[in-house]
Amino acid sequence: MPAMLRRCVATRASGAMVRFCGTSLRVPKAPPGSGDVFHAQMMLPKYSLTNEKWFFLFFMCNLGAYSGHYFYLHFLMPANPPNPPRDPDQVRPEKHMHAVDDD
Repeated sequence: MPAMLRRCVATRASGAMVRFCGTSLRVPKAPPGSGDVFHAQMMLPKYSLTNEKWFFLFFMCNLGAYSGHYFYLHFLMPANPPNPPRDPDQVRPEKHMHAVDDD
């Protein structure tokens, strides 16, 4: 067992580990007889959604994002016109215009 892990286990076992909540407010204590941990039903979340509402909202957000993306691509973004047909009688250049000059 690595030394750092042994120290961590020993600190937790001895109860010397101090918990820092990061607040200047008074931290509530558990009622007598309930142990050291609050029960989940004592602190109900302020804003909570059921699974049905959450998944409905999640899928509607995805539907909106994808439909907005395709609406932009098909209706708002300008399309490039097709290239004009080539003229077969056009004289071809003897040297490519982007060729490197060998002097």
